Amino acid sequence: MKEEISLEEQVERIRRKRARRYDSSRAQTVLNTLFLVLAAIGLALYFFGGENHVPALLVIAAGMLFKVVEFILRFL
Repeated sequence: MKEEISLEEQVERIRRKRARRYDSSRAQTVLNTLFLVLAAIGLALYFFGGENHVPALLVIAAGMLFKVVEFILRFL
């Protein structure tokens, strides 16, 4: 038969379990900041870069890759 554990022991067990889990909030913040910076640079290149929009679209696409990685980290 299982012996019952006290509330304090249950809380401590939950704290240890959460401490072992990877905290991705810092990585999400960095990736989101990179996305915002690249998006701003891409928009500036698009509107002020002349006729050729390919470099601007490449910068925006690189920013989107960072955003996709950040989005995936939310669910891990």
